[in-house]
Amino acid sequence: MDKNQARSRLKPKKPPFFKKYLNYIYCLIIALVIYFLLYLLISKIYPAQIQNFLFKNSYLPFFFILFFANFFLLTFIFLNKKIGLISSFSINLILYFKINNLYFDLASILVVVLIITILALGVFSEEIKKIIKK
Repeated sequence: MDKNQARSRLKPKKPPFFKKYLNYIYCLIIALVIYFLLYLLISKIYPAQIQNFLFKNSYLPFFFILFFANFFLLTFIFLNKKIGLISSFSINLILYFKINNLYFDLASILVVVLIITILALGVFSEEIKKIIKK
């Protein structure tokens, strides 16, 4: 830009709101496919068949599919993979505790919050280091 040339006073055009979501549309499509697979798992297979898959009362195939479905859907909603990861892990953890009849007293709530906080610190460690250096 020349020194003699004046800057434009026109405001730059903002990209449309949905344009950001178009970059993450593949996440929505993957999430819908995985939710369909989850529907097939729930409708075709009895819970007793997958209850003790690798660990006792783990329902591992159900939670594995649910985690990825929630991850891709929440990544699409929040437009952020890290927030999608933490949110889907939190949902799975709370649902796992509920299925295994763990009562939510103060101690179990603190354990859930502690686990989620450790995961969040691990995921956002690079951003935290950048903030500390400033």
